[in-house]
Amino acid sequence: MNMKTTWLTVLWTAAATTCLRAQDIANTATQAAAEATGAVPALTMTDIMSRGGDIMKILVLLSLLAVALIIFYILTFRAGLLYPKQFILEAQDAAEIGDLATLRDLCRENNSTAAKIILTTLENCPDSKSLDYGRLRDAMEDEGGRQATLLWSRLQYLLDLSVIAPMVGLLGTVWGMMVSFSGLESGVSIINKADALASGVSQAMNTTFGGLIVGIFAMTAYDILRGRLSRQISALETACNSVLQHLVPVGGGNGNGNRPMR
Repeated sequence: MNMKTTWLTVLWTAAATTCLRAQDIANTATQAAAEATGAVPALTMTDIMSRGGDIMKILVLLSLLAVALIIFYILTFRAGLLYPKQFILEAQDAAEIGDLATLRDLCRENNSTAAKIILTTLENCPDSKSLDYGRLRDAMEDEGGRQATLLWSRLQYLLDLSVIAPMVGLLGTVWGMMVSFSGLESGVSIINKADALASGVSQAMNTTFGGLIVGIFAMTAYDILRGRLSRQISALETACNSVLQHLVPVGGGNGNGNRPMR
């Protein structure tokens, strides 16, 4: 049994060595054929990253930041955080019976954008003996506009990143050309000058490519998220107005849009 195991081990080792040797020969033959025909080797993302220099590292950080922002926006620009359905229903019920104390408590307990808008709207009329629809509507529009501005300002970071990334790539382009011309001005041999020129131009092109990729990706994501946020803000406005209309029906109450406070 030991002799058989030994022979199997020898045969397996020989077969593995033969396969590896055959693979090396095939790779060498492929490389030789490419050199003979003048074919350019395939350019991979690893090559682009390695040839981009330190500027490419900055672009990688920007791309990671873009991904983090996109995930953050997807998680925060949701109906469940902006105008929770259950909160809106409870707020409508409290507004329908004119229970302002309960409505204020609901808004204080809820951290959604709709709750902030409704609470600020109610706090603008603390001493009124009756609720005026026009006054409350103006207060709600002001606070709603302020909250919408805050939401849009968050999304602005992604737009800024989509502009900065190509500029960083352009910085890498300028740096690569500086490296190229610096090599040409040195007193080294013609071969070394050619190598320096090729290295600098390669860095310039790779950083330009990287900056454009990050910029296009960030701009595309910004356009998609902008449409999403626009729809969410419209729905937020509708939800807040529904609570206000339950609180002070237009043309209802005493005939002039007012309802006594409870």
